[in-house]
Amino acid sequence: MKQINSAAAHTFVNPLPMPCIPRGKDEWYPHEHGMFSHENKPASVTGADYRSISDPTVFYHEGKWYLYPSYGMAWVSEDFEHWQHVRTEPYCPKYSPCIISWGERFLLTAWCCPLYVADTPLGPFTELGDFIGLDGQPFTPCDPCLFCDDDGRIYMLAFAMEPTDTKKGSACKIIGYELDREKPTHVVRGPVDVIRMNPEKNPWERQGLYNQDPTFGWVEGPHLLKVNGRYYLIYAAPDTCNAAYVNAVYYSDTSPLDGFICQQKNPLTAHRTGIITGAGHGCVERGPGETLWAFYTIATACTHRYERRIGMDLVAIDENGELYCPHGVTDTPQYIPGYRENATRENSPGLLSLTGGIRPTASSEKDGHLSIYATDESNLSWWQPTEGDKAPWLECTFSNVFTVSAVRLFWKEIGLDYQAGVLPEPIGYLLEGFANGAWFTLLDNRHPTEEKNIDYQTFADASCERVRITVNRPKKIGFGLVDFTVFGKYE
Repeated sequence: MKQINSAAAHTFVNPLPMPCIPRGKDEWYPHEHGMFSHENKPASVTGADYRSISDPTVFYHEGKWYLYPSYGMAWVSEDFEHWQHVRTEPYCPKYSPCIISWGERFLLTAWCCPLYVADTPLGPFTELGDFIGLDGQPFTPCDPCLFCDDDGRIYMLAFAMEPTDTKKGSACKIIGYELDREKPTHVVRGPVDVIRMNPEKNPWERQGLYNQDPTFGWVEGPHLLKVNGRYYLIYAAPDTCNAAYVNAVYYSDTSPLDGFICQQKNPLTAHRTGIITGAGHGCVERGPGETLWAFYTIATACTHRYERRIGMDLVAIDENGELYCPHGVTDTPQYIPGYRENATRENSPGLLSLTGGIRPTASSEKDGHLSIYATDESNLSWWQPTEGDKAPWLECTFSNVFTVSAVRLFWKEIGLDYQAGVLPEPIGYLLEGFANGAWFTLLDNRHPTEEKNIDYQTFADASCERVRITVNRPKKIGFGLVDFTVFGKYE
């Protein structure tokens, strides 16, 4: 569907339109050691079904990008425009998977999991066993990060808690280990304290949507990056459930376990409003042309407090050697990695949301789910047509004539029930524009073959006064529209 004559050609937009977003199983995870395999919901879990994807680690290997998130693995891309889901074995890492090269093989672990090994980045993965501490006792790390240094030495960072005198009764920190390079389940140094939470000095670590609680906050989800001899520790704070979720950075010029200093430009990724709420737990990874890219978790806690999605944005290094996002956390189309020669200076075609804040007209509205909820730039509300509406449509009238180039859709799945066979389905639609007294087709996607909870499509530039989307009702599942954003500009 990509068009050469589109201003949005070779762009992406957040949240990333990943196919096959996994089923959320947050209440099930404590019941199983290692990678998660249960598919049937325990009787004790009574909440509604939902989907979630979060906590990404991105790994580059032989010209392909592999993305490993919580809830399921893995996603592969060669161009950052199209992601393909390739189911691994085992499939579900619970939370926070991480992977590194180990000679000709690959090491993988995840939240409270043993260490696994495989011959390819997609497995199948074989369990090597629990980690063994210096005291000879086995353990599994929380929110682990694996890192292989230039000299072949292997390190692991993880989340930990310790007692404190505050009313919360505990404090967070990131701890580190050096692992035996021949037997990587075995610790040869550690645990050592790498960083401790410091909510008094670091306001982004304070608990609450407005960072209002200075006595407590989470520091979790560590990730290590090395550039020009400097070690960057990227970590998340203070809470994955709301828009205050961010990534921040410490750095060290000493080693992966020592000498870390909190950088001045913090947080690295943050976004409190709109569809992109929160930009926490993730990673920073190298991209084409020596570029750096942050991948992060977006809070969409509607059906469940841990319901989440994934975004990405460009990262650069300033004159002081600190990481920063030159264009911030973005909510508009950006060029894919490697497309712009000087992406740090400019990485956007200049397209803006033309539908945000407009009150649409609709073929019908279900009580409590008005048409305005598709354009109110909130991921917690949605437009839903009535059950008897056989060809539901939504229409937005612009303030002027604009050139339109792309559309982002965020679907709400109504009545999702995996055990009853009510599963996610591809949702077809027709997008039309209106100009010179007539309607015409912008994008015909009435018969999609790939299911996407979030869809982003570009199309040939066209001048429009109005836009309209007509939805093909899926066969089993109900639907709503969380976000209907048409991108364009005045020309």
